[in-house]
Amino acid sequence: GINLKFTNLECETFNKSVASFEKCQLKALGRHNVSANVNIKINVLPVDNVMLNAQLFHKGSGYRPFLYNDTLDFCRFMKNPKRWMFWKIVWDAVKPHTNMNHTCPVDHDIVVANLSLSPDMIKLIPFPANSYMLRLKFFNQLYRGFEIRVYISLYN
Repeated sequence: GINLKFTNLECETFNKSVASFEKCQLKALGRHNVSANVNIKINVLPVDNVMLNAQLFHKGSGYRPFLYNDTLDFCRFMKNPKRWMFWKIVWDAVKPHTNMNHTCPVDHDIVVANLSLSPDMIKLIPFPANSYMLRLKFFNQLYRGFEIRVYISLYN
């Protein structure tokens, strides 16, 4: 079977008056087990208007776009994620590890704690072994908010 693990995590704020990262790190739990931890301080509350550009890349010579590049209304996605099946699968993996478990408005900082990957997460999507990057850009009409880049390795 195929295994997967985090290999890198990058967080970037475009406007610190909107949001800043208090934590953005990977933690080794074992040789093949790594968890992701992200704390985002939201400085403009409540948040009820957020767009998300979610894009998947795979590694060739550099990272190149791969299959998915969607811009969606994050608040609508939180109400009904089924419309975006791939991103729902990603969200279902993240959801048990975050305090962002409700629809908008968001009136608190956002925490993702001890998120580990397991082969079960991708059983519905038979990706080939490779390195992948998931880029998540959060923004609205007024602000370029922040971006999270998650690097994952799928290996046999």
